[in-house]
Amino acid sequence: MKRLVLVFTVLIFGISYSQTEPKLENDTLTTSTGFKVYEGLDLKIGTGSMNDGDFKFIRTNASSMFNYSSTTGYQGLANQANSFRRSNSGLTFKVKKVMPRGSKKNGFVYYAKIGSGLINYEIDIENAIKSGELIVPDEFSPKEKTQNINFETKYDKLKKIKELKDSGALSEEEFQKEKDKIMTSK
Repeated sequence: MKRLVLVFTVLIFGISYSQTEPKLENDTLTTSTGFKVYEGLDLKIGTGSMNDGDFKFIRTNASSMFNYSSTTGYQGLANQANSFRRSNSGLTFKVKKVMPRGSKKNGFVYYAKIGSGLINYEIDIENAIKSGELIVPDEFSPKEKTQNINFETKYDKLKKIKELKDSGALSEEEFQKEKDKIMTSK
């Protein structure tokens, strides 16, 4: 019975502290990290995540007359033609509208429409936040997934290099160098 209560407690604890799915209610999007996006909000643009510094998750709005579409891509790079330019890094834009795309069956992706003048852009909110293309307050930044912690002790490492020495893979001199590194490391 105690084990069952423990397992149940762990399950409840694990579920309550995991990131949630983004949710759109009354024209306000609450992202998976709790950041709220709504019409009129000022969004600060980060840095582009593509190799050339342009933005992958901020691009010309799909319904814009300036949206480039092609089956072959733009100079061989399909996303490049519509990407937000790196010169916009650090600027602030007002949200004009929050837009969901998708279905209940396949899931939704949420976009914020921004822009000035004739050209409007759309931000894939979740991916822009994760990639740093959109700057949010620290408390709403995605939490890094915990990495596997290596619990290998110095003695485990010493045992491994001793086995390598005994098998002939390491010379006595190489073994001593590795042993000294292990013993002096923290």
